Amino acid sequence: MPGPGGLLALGGLLACARGGAGCGTAAPPDFEVEAGVLLAEEPLDPKCFSRLLHDLTCFWDSDHPPDPQHFRLQYRLEQEPWQNCSLAAIPLPRNRSRFWCSLPAEAAVAFLPLELRVLPRPPEPPLYRRTLYIDQVVLLGPPQNVSAEPGGARGQLCVRWVPPPSRYLESSLVFELVLRAPGLPPRTVGVGAGRREQRVGALRGSTRYSVRARTRPDGLSYGGYWSPWSPPATAVTPPDVDPVTLGLSCLLALLLLGLGLLGLLSHRRALREKLWPAVPGPEREFEGLFSAYGGNFQLWLCQGVGAPWAPPAVADAEELPSAVEEVPEPPPDKGPPAEPPPPSAPPAGPSPSPSFEYTLFDPTSALLCPPPRNPPTPDSPYANLAPQKGAPPDADTPKWVPENGALPGDGDPPGLGPPILSPPYVLCS
Repeated sequence: MPGPGGLLALGGLLACARGGAGCGTAAPPDFEVEAGVLLAEEPLDPKCFSRLLHDLTCFWDSDHPPDPQHFRLQYRLEQEPWQNCSLAAIPLPRNRSRFWCSLPAEAAVAFLPLELRVLPRPPEPPLYRRTLYIDQVVLLGPPQNVSAEPGGARGQLCVRWVPPPSRYLESSLVFELVLRAPGLPPRTVGVGAGRREQRVGALRGSTRYSVRARTRPDGLSYGGYWSPWSPPATAVTPPDVDPVTLGLSCLLALLLLGLGLLGLLSHRRALREKLWPAVPGPEREFEGLFSAYGGNFQLWLCQGVGAPWAPPAVADAEELPSAVEEVPEPPPDKGPPAEPPPPSAPPAGPSPSPSFEYTLFDPTSALLCPPPRNPPTPDSPYANLAPQKGAPPDADTPKWVPENGALPGDGDPPGLGPPILSPPYVLCS
């Protein structure tokens, strides 16, 4: 069994079948969109709007069946008699109905108060009643030819549009833009009256935005409601980095880098000395050690030029060895041994310094042994150097003197003494 709502709807359909006026009359174009705008903004009933200032449309929603005979809409201007407006009704979802009426052009007069009232069937009191001005309930269509394109700057779009057709309102229309991008909150921008273009900046670069626009009177001379949103227009914002600016920046960076490299190359020697200082080699301190002696430090010590232990440059290497005479030990029965001759005079040439030392080299030994600082003992392997027998005191020719102090010829037949041989030692100074 159908419920009460179904019975009401069925009754309305039967009334329409009997030929009720305005039952099932088609609504004007875009009426549903315009009604949706007023339902969101206008709290009073009946809700009315004017599209071009010489028309007026009023409507309200009800739970009654869509039977125009159930209500009456009346209007009047400045205490004139009430006049009826021909109602129409259309069904809505959820068993509701919408009643609407378009007033004649002679009743749509701007800047004059217009009284409206909705009366149910008598003897019920009026359902709705209000007074309005047509110039304050303007509802225009959306802006046309909305387009968007990159604005030239980073993250900027340029939006253009054409205002809806309105003879007296073009200079007093304000606009509102909404920009949307995936994953971003919507961006709303207001535009002043009389403009048809707006640049929107501070957007994310290289992002596709959809743009919609709507309009309404500015509220100074005319007032009304926001129009429906226009169809969307899409555009991609320019990249965050301008290619021309990026290219110039890279070129400038390359020029500065080249200048820096040229400066470093012009001072590469000083830079190399700072980063990799030269390590001093031993050749500077030990002259000839590697070039003349192949790194033989022992040989360089004795023969190297400029070495601290090298012989004086004025002396000849072949004159350094000198012959010594070996003096045999005298027989024990010939009295006391002869007194040792006085020491020979120092050789000609510069006298050595007090700290100068003589070093003896043993040909049979590979070791370098310094002379003993203590007086020689009988067991000492070093012998004394003495001038030759019969030589003048200032003779500089040394002889080999045995450890017992005997000289050749003392107690020996002439010519039987030991021969004078080359010294078994080499003397270096």
